[in-house]
Amino acid sequence: MELSKTTFLLVHAYRFVAFTFVAGMVLTPALPSQTAKELIGDACYNELQQREKRTLWSYVAERHSNDHVFREQVIETVEVPVRHLLAVDGNPPTSVQLKEENDRHQELLKNASRRHAIWKQQDNDDKMMAELLRIIPEAFVFEDLGKEGQSERIAFHPNPEFQPKTYEQRILHALDGIVFVDLQEKRIALLSGSLGTRVVFGYGVIGHVEQGGSTEITRVRLSPQVWKTSAEKIDIDGRFVMLKSINKHQNESRSGFEPVAPDTTFAQALNDIGGK
Repeated sequence: MELSKTTFLLVHAYRFVAFTFVAGMVLTPALPSQTAKELIGDACYNELQQREKRTLWSYVAERHSNDHVFREQVIETVEVPVRHLLAVDGNPPTSVQLKEENDRHQELLKNASRRHAIWKQQDNDDKMMAELLRIIPEAFVFEDLGKEGQSERIAFHPNPEFQPKTYEQRILHALDGIVFVDLQEKRIALLSGSLGTRVVFGYGVIGHVEQGGSTEITRVRLSPQVWKTSAEKIDIDGRFVMLKSINKHQNESRSGFEPVAPDTTFAQALNDIGGK
């Protein structure tokens, strides 16, 4: 894997544990005799199936960045999502901010190759995630902590017998935490995880990710076969080649989910926002 992609994939690896257990077909409730590993295995299978049946949604996102709170309308498309600024720190966006947003939209609208490049990167990430999905049941040791409401609480820890082969697998394998699995559909309702050890690449020459980096992801059921992330917090720090620091501190919540036509293009979504 190219080192230039490592930082981007690192963030996805943090999110990945939750996403690998979520979305997919409806299954019967877990049997009393089903082990935690078997329940997680079913969730991974569900995710692999659901990833082939992508649905598009519109929602309102509120993200915290650089000591500011941005509220945006997001419309997913078959290409790249459209993000429309609604407010900054509770105030309507300024004319300057709206112009900057419009310029970005128009640049993407006129540049099909750029939109395709972004889509291609997303597609590559999806394929990488699918590959990682298949190792989840063997990469961790699972401990059933009992039921809480309609969910099963399961702790996960690195399996010392598992040998990761890629950067992504090494980061994933270093995570440990707790997941709440919805028993009706075998989906993740909540995940909280952290890096239990410092992850070093190339004996530290290539880089490292600091111990203690954490993630917390909350999922919401939108339909019998669809769950989406409603809240996401990520805090990681590290350093990679050329002493480039990695500081990823993300805090975003999403609400007001509405379905979008499955063939919606970037231009159509942009037109929908412009018409409001």
